[in-house]
Amino acid sequence: MIKVTQSKRKSISILRVLKLIRRIISIAYKVHHQRSHSRKQYYNWCLVIMGTMLVGFNSCDEYEPKDNTIHVGYVLCEDHSCMRPEDYFRQSKQKGIGVVFAEQTKDHPLMAVMLEEINNAFCDSLGLSNGTSGSLTAFDGVANTRSMQNSYLTETKKGSPLAMQLFHFHGGGQSDYLPSVAEQRLLIASAKVLNPIIEQLGGTPIALDGDCWYWTSTEVADNNGKQAWLCSAANGGIIETPKTEKHKARAIIQINYGN
Repeated sequence: MIKVTQSKRKSISILRVLKLIRRIISIAYKVHHQRSHSRKQYYNWCLVIMGTMLVGFNSCDEYEPKDNTIHVGYVLCEDHSCMRPEDYFRQSKQKGIGVVFAEQTKDHPLMAVMLEEINNAFCDSLGLSNGTSGSLTAFDGVANTRSMQNSYLTETKKGSPLAMQLFHFHGGGQSDYLPSVAEQRLLIASAKVLNPIIEQLGGTPIALDGDCWYWTSTEVADNNGKQAWLCSAANGGIIETPKTEKHKARAIIQINYGN
């Protein structure tokens, strides 16, 4: 397939316009000896056509295709639609509940972070495995969070306070989930873009100082009964931490639209 660059297309269009103008001038010359009234009408007609062509040419040159992709920083609304920040803050019908922090790729769906954070223990029973994958590269926060919730023991009332809290955290009633290590790192990488929008929506900005660590939904693979990974708010570094400690966490959500 032959690819034509934008500059080359523009050059071709200019040549076509110039050829057409030359043709109009040539015809105009032929009617030069016509009656004065007819000649004036013809010249006016030529000017109208040339003006229309130039306006149309400029419009085509300035045209930019509409971008329907949802990008980092878009506002997630209650009905799970997403809006550009500038569009969202010009309207009053929709209520923002989160901000997109990761665009859809072949590896993961569109993801948004909620406006507020929580603070709880990963697990309230040291030695209890919560069944997460232990993977540091998988975008599997949903599966990890479900495993954490399913690890709750009715008899002992022990499990994952953090994961159980996410059942009812979402403003619209849906369940949110705790990001895996890989997802939390994506969130931290986008935080500087997200924070002004989160604050404008009335939420709590993502901490960016080196003293703040966020829980992920990933247990330490070779010590899953006792430790899980905390992720640094400053640079995405991770540290093994006893699961009974209380730390901050950011609830996130996947956004899946039908084709």
